[in-house]
Amino acid sequence: MKKQKNWEEKKSTAFYYSFKPRELKYFLFGKKRCPRCGGKLTRSKGSFTTKGALPNTINTSSDFNFIDTTKVKYYYYIYTCQECQSQYSLEELAI
Repeated sequence: MKKQKNWEEKKSTAFYYSFKPRELKYFLFGKKRCPRCGGKLTRSKGSFTTKGALPNTINTSSDFNFIDTTKVKYYYYIYTCQECQSQYSLEELAI
């Protein structure tokens, strides 16, 4: 009999990135300057993991029936100013 792994030790079965059109434009082409002080912003990637998909994210009922949503890892980006240490989400900067 195989030993069951702890849920936290298991690898993610799916991953998810979400970009609105303005966020994607800023992510690819926008000037990475702090809106408060004008300093340079550095990008860092964060993530969180869920048991099953969050509502309105992965539609397994129609298009992607082959996606295993047992453990889904969601990625997001945070921008931090090097001068004033302010933090911004990609959504805040893409306005």
